[in-house]
This record gives sequence, C-alpha cells and structure tokens, in this order.
Amino acid sequence: MWLHSAWPLSVGAGLSLAWVLAGSRSSHYREAVLADVRKEREAKATAERAQVVQEVGAQLDESPLRGWIQSGMLPDYLQIYRRLVEIRDRVARVARERAQVEAVTREEMIGQLDDMLGSYLQFVRERINYLQILNNIRVGGDADGVSPYAPVPASAAQPSLPGWAVTAPPPVGFEADRWQRVGKAAPAGVARPEAPEEEPRGLPSFERRMAEVEGKIARLRELAEQEPSTAKTREWHIAILEKQRDLLRECRERDQHVVAQLGVFTDVFEVILGRVTATQFSPGEIVSSMAPVVEQIEQTERFIETLRPAMDELMGSARAAH
Repeated sequence: MWLHSAWPLSVGAGLSLAWVLAGSRSSHYREAVLADVRKEREAKATAERAQVVQEVGAQLDESPLRGWIQSGMLPDYLQIYRRLVEIRDRVARVARERAQVEAVTREEMIGQLDDMLGSYLQFVRERINYLQILNNIRVGGDADGVSPYAPVPASAAQPSLPGWAVTAPPPVGFEADRWQRVGKAAPAGVARPEAPEEEPRGLPSFERRMAEVEGKIARLRELAEQEPSTAKTREWHIAILEKQRDLLRECRERDQHVVAQLGVFTDVFEVILGRVTATQFSPGEIVSSMAPVVEQIEQTERFIETLRPAMDELMGSARAAH
C-alpha cells in the first residue's frame, strides 16, 4: 500500500495460501493437530472415568457388597477394570511406537477402547443397583394387614406374671444368652470381647423374592374369599404386588444382559492386545473387528435404557423399605 502497488499483497496472499495447502497435507502437521486433540480427549475421558470409579468404589466398599467380593461370591469389578486400563495403555503405547500405523486409524482404535472402558463402568453400576434392589426390597406388611417389622407391644411380649420383667423378645436370629447380656457391664478386670465380624450373607436371590411376592398374593386371595367385605381392598393390594412382581422380572432380564456383557470385556481387550503386540498388525483390521463388539455394547445400553423406569421404581421402593 505504501508503494501504491497491489503486487506485494498478491504475493503475500499467494504465499499464505501455499503454506496452508502444504501444511494441511503435511504428515507432521496432521500429527501435531491429532496429538493436541488426543490429549484433550483423553484428559476429559480419564477425568470422567475417575469420577465414576470413585463412585463405584464407594458402593462396592459398603456392606454387604464388600463381603460378597471378599468371599468370592461377586467378582472384583474394580480389579478387572484396572486390568482393562492396563491393557488399553499397552495397546496405545505399542500402536504409537509403530511409525507405519496411520495416525487417524490408530487414534480411532484407542478411542474405541476408551469408550468401552466407560461402558464397562456403567454396566458395573447397573449391576450394583440390581443387587441392592434385591437385597433391600421388602414385600411389605403381612397379608392380614400387620407389618412383620412392626414393634411387638410390651403387653404381648410375654405373660405378665409376678416378678417377671415385661420386655420385648429378642430379634430373630439372636441367641437368648446374647440378648440377656446386652447392656450389662462387664465384670471388673474382664475385657469385653470384641464382636466377631459378621459373616457375609449369600447373594440375594431373585427366586426368593418372587416366592415371597407369590406367597403373599396367594394369601391375599384366600383372605378375599374368607372375608368378602374386604375383597375390594385385597384385590387392590394384589394389583400392587403383581406390579412389583412384573418389575422384578424386568429388572432381572436387564441384569442378565448386563452380566453377559460384563463377561465379554476382558476377552475382547486381551484379543486386541495380542493382535497389536504381534510382529505385524493392521490397525484397520482391528478397528473393523472391534465394530461388532461396540455395536453389541451400544445395543445393550439401549436395552438397559428401555427398562430404566422399572429399575428406578424398584430402587425407590427398596430405599423406602431400607
């Protein structure tokens, strides 16, 4: 402009365009851009998974889940997850050390592994929720209308005889001597023994919960026949229990899909690691082989979402009962 000539501007624009075209086609430039995108994506995914791991770890550390894991009745899902993360990191390291591997395909493969890690944690969370429902849910009161958890009146606890203290009976499962010892001070110089750690109960049974519901429905129907005046109320109560029974069945079907999917992850990751550490491997073929697995995971996630209302309703009932 100072020279009152357009040619310097034209030359500058031409050089800028040439640099953009050359730079965008440069492998070095693409690698730099992909590296920045990769670091940002991995940092975000890692932070999100770390939050979920913390939440899941807190759930698994609660009773009775902790006891089930320690006794081998329930897999140690976090230990399995740590193994999957180790495999993912090894795959990424080997793939990035191979100069012949195309950057875009390589990052797509690693990205799919990251997505599968996130899906694994979500499936573990769904598994925990189902076990908590089975463990905490209660069928409700007795068919006669008296709650099995209602306190026993003192007058009905035992006969009122001279010299007898009127007290409520011990809870089911307590030893008689142990109940009498509650609240008594230990003799001088004698240390009170520490309470032994409670043995973990078995995993909650779907069949047992269903038997409880079915048994109560049958009892209500008998009462409706014996007491025609209460038939309408009994039928209303039966409808509620039938709804609970249907929800339990839906949640069990959901959990069966979750358990089946959780069993796939370790084998898939191990196979990918074996193929990547081979002398020669094709990232494109690995990505293609991962596609059906990713599709299956996504189908399971969609199926889980279709049954989420049933899960949420039962979880609300279990929390209220607990």
